[in-house]
Amino acid sequence: MADNKRSNNGGKVATPKGAGAPGASALPDIHEAIAKAIGAHIKVTTAAPESKTYEGTVYTADPITNLVVLHARVKGATESASDYRVLPISRIQSFQIMSLADGDADIANAHPKIAEVDVKRWEKRCEDRIAALKEQERNRGKGVSKEGQAIYDALKRINLPVRWHNQEMIVHDFIIVSPPYRPEDCKGAKDKQEVLIRVRKALEGERKKLQERERNTPTPTGLRKGG
Repeated sequence: MADNKRSNNGGKVATPKGAGAPGASALPDIHEAIAKAIGAHIKVTTAAPESKTYEGTVYTADPITNLVVLHARVKGATESASDYRVLPISRIQSFQIMSLADGDADIANAHPKIAEVDVKRWEKRCEDRIAALKEQERNRGKGVSKEGQAIYDALKRINLPVRWHNQEMIVHDFIIVSPPYRPEDCKGAKDKQEVLIRVRKALEGERKKLQERERNTPTPTGLRKGG
């Protein structure tokens, strides 16, 4: 293999052994050569049967996927055809270094510009996601029926302050709704009867909606339940 390491001389050509054969034994060699050419302007020729030539700046080379990314322009295309082209390294027959990367090439001078990561923003997003998952877990009843969970979710959707305590729902912190979660299963202190009535009405309304939705759900045979 020709010397393709970075040097002060451009124009070096690298042709891997067994070029064009996917998984060829020389793949690690050409990958190492291209990786050392990151930031350089190169010309790449792909192997037959669809042999093409691309020219551009090596943006990155990934050893995991064995792909190289060029900020490239297809040879003979117009100026407006500038593109980021992803090429399998196994398809590269040869590449030629046209010019080396600038001596001061680094992340700060990368093109396109690589923005700094807002660490605080990402930490906040992670904290919010964790809080949301914990909230989902708190709202999932343990050992309750599917209908019971559906009723609980329905009450949450209409913004009733409800939480689980074992298999009982606690609404407004002082109304207890026991299984099977019917209006008559609601209990509250004597001085909370007005709130108790409102909770019973809300529960009755949501149960009716769920039952109506259940009746209108098509069965596997295409018939509605209850019809």
